[in-house]
Amino acid sequence: MTGPNLDIAAFFSVPIAHAVMPEHESLCDELETLFLAREGEGQKFRHQKYIDTMHGDLFESRFDLFRWPEEPVRRLAGWCHERLASLVQDLNRYGDAEMASLRFDYHAWFHVTRKHGFQGQHNHPNASWSGIFCIHPGDSQPDRPDSGLVRFHDPRTHIDMYSDAGNRDLRMPFAVGTCDWRHRRGQLVIFPSYLRHEIYPYLGDRPRVVVAFNCWINRLGRTPHAVPEPGA
Repeated sequence: MTGPNLDIAAFFSVPIAHAVMPEHESLCDELETLFLAREGEGQKFRHQKYIDTMHGDLFESRFDLFRWPEEPVRRLAGWCHERLASLVQDLNRYGDAEMASLRFDYHAWFHVTRKHGFQGQHNHPNASWSGIFCIHPGDSQPDRPDSGLVRFHDPRTHIDMYSDAGNRDLRMPFAVGTCDWRHRRGQLVIFPSYLRHEIYPYLGDRPRVVVAFNCWINRLGRTPHAVPEPGA
C-alpha cells in the first residue's frame, strides 16, 4: 500500500516466461530414449568446443538439434518456436504482418547430466532469447532441494551496493538477489540471453535430461547479424 498520489512503475524488469507442454509424457519418453542413445555413441554427437563452465559428468550435444529430422525432435522444436514467437509478439507489441517479416534462427542442443555434474555461472552471448525445456528433471533429493537447481542472477549492476531495512525485503518485481528455478518435466522456461545463470550440482542417480536453445531474430530482406559460431 502506498501513500496518497504516489504511483509505482516497474522499469527495468526481466521477463521470464514458462509453459508446460500439454500431454508431454510420451514425447518426453521418446526424446529421453533418443538422447541417451546419442550420448552412448560417444564423440559422434558431442559438441566439441571446450566450455569452461561445464564440470563433472555432463554431456552436451552438437548445437544443430532443432535441425534433426527425427519426428519427436521436430515436434519439440515446433512447440518451442510457437511459444517463443508468441512471447516476442506480445512483449514487442508486433502485429501479424510484422511477425511474418521476422526470421528466427536457432542453436539448440541437449544436456545429459549425471551425478555431480553441474555448470558454473554464465550467459548466452550472440542471441536475444534462450530457453530450457525439461525432458526429465532426474531424481528428487529431499535433503538437497538445490540438486540440479537453475539459479538466475540479478542483472542490475551494483544493485547490492547498500542494503538496509529500507530495501532488504522489497516485493517482486523489485526484489534484489537471485531467482531459483526447479525443472518440471515437460516445462519450458524462456529468458533473455543476457541473464546470467548457473546449474547446481545434480545429486541424483537417474540422468537429468534437458534441451536448451538460443535464438536470434532478424527481419527478412535486411542484412542479418553475423550467424554465431556453434557454441559461441
